[in-house]
Amino acid sequence: TQPLPEKTILLGRCADGLPFLMAMDDPEMGAVLISGDRGSGKTHQLQVMVDAAIRTNRPHELQITVITHNPSEWQSYQGDRRADQYLQGLYAWYDPSLERHIQHLTEMVEARREGKLDGPANLVILDDLNFVESLSPEAQVNLRWLLEYGAQSRVWMVGALGAFQAQDMLFWVEVFRTRIFGWMLSGVEHDQPTLSPRLRPEALEPGTFRAWAGGSWITYQLPLLGDGIKRRM
Repeated sequence: TQPLPEKTILLGRCADGLPFLMAMDDPEMGAVLISGDRGSGKTHQLQVMVDAAIRTNRPHELQITVITHNPSEWQSYQGDRRADQYLQGLYAWYDPSLERHIQHLTEMVEARREGKLDGPANLVILDDLNFVESLSPEAQVNLRWLLEYGAQSRVWMVGALGAFQAQDMLFWVEVFRTRIFGWMLSGVEHDQPTLSPRLRPEALEPGTFRAWAGGSWITYQLPLLGDGIKRRM
């Protein structure tokens, strides 16, 4: 297995065996939204991305924040000595300290936009994004601002949201520039970057995702966590 290129994160493996990668040096990519029905593998996708980020970046190059409604699904990253060097925090949406951390990230991006601050890139995972509206109005404003402008300052925002929930959260969904689709029922309405060829998310298997890249749909399979990813030393 070849080491992954710098400033990329593994998403999965394509049918030809090649890795499907997300570039972390393209501000135009903006925030990334992973949508699909329950059981499609959204949280697994996020964990693959975090696992790959830890294995292919050094702590001074990348720091990670995870926000989730179910911290127990991410417990393997707590107490792991290697992961601890990267993890700025693992927050539940209902954690009172989360809003302070969002404020910190907002101030950091503002300082970077003014050329006053450098430092590692940040990967911010927003699992269970449907709980975002439990935050205070101020924290919601800050978080949406990060979704819109974070990538320009190397703060990469990646969210996951159920397909049915997305229909009722268009205010949040519309700010994501990059969309990744997992399995969902054919009756679910969804935004897609193109109407031709048809997305057909109902034809996907759990653990399989589809993204629009280079003028065509790319379908890829999630690997096991850590499967075939070489560490950078």
